[in-house]
Amino acid sequence: MDKNAKIYAIKNILSAWTGHFDFARWSVNRLQPTTVVDLGVDYGFSTFTFALDEIGTVYGVDWFEGDANAGFRNVYDKVVNFKNTYQFDNVEIIKADFNELAKTWDKPIDILHIDGYHVYDAVSNDYKTWSPFVREGGLIMFHDTLSFPDDVGRFFNEIDLPKLNFPQSYGLGVVSTAAALIEEIRVTFGLS
Repeated sequence: MDKNAKIYAIKNILSAWTGHFDFARWSVNRLQPTTVVDLGVDYGFSTFTFALDEIGTVYGVDWFEGDANAGFRNVYDKVVNFKNTYQFDNVEIIKADFNELAKTWDKPIDILHIDGYHVYDAVSNDYKTWSPFVREGGLIMFHDTLSFPDDVGRFFNEIDLPKLNFPQSYGLGVVSTAAALIEEIRVTFGLS
């Protein structure tokens, strides 16, 4: 399928993540990941953006029942239909609880995107459960650092690793053990 058709389709997905489209693609092209894990799929904007350049496998993980922040809705069939219609062959949609899946997870992760339930304890748990799978020099992203400052934002600010925060689209915190990579992102995207 034509990449421009895929881009058009992705950009028409309802999402609070639209301002991170360019950074997600840059990250994938820069890191050349084997494995990207997107915890919290919703309608799939971030999942399909990570997959657009067909580098590695993107695992979109969600229980597809919603939550108090996102609203209670099941969009699983819609996401799977989008994946099939636009031929995202490098995407695996996994309907699962994050904690249960982590018990059997066995792949090193290059990019981890945490965008599940946006309360402090849930974000902390997602990070503590999934960050051990992230390879040295990989990226961990947290969406909604600005729209949930007492929860996602507070936890992100407590992490003692090189990091930066994109201000658009409700905030995207980015963490890595690689200080040079964080600085490269800062310079490339003109962040202070």
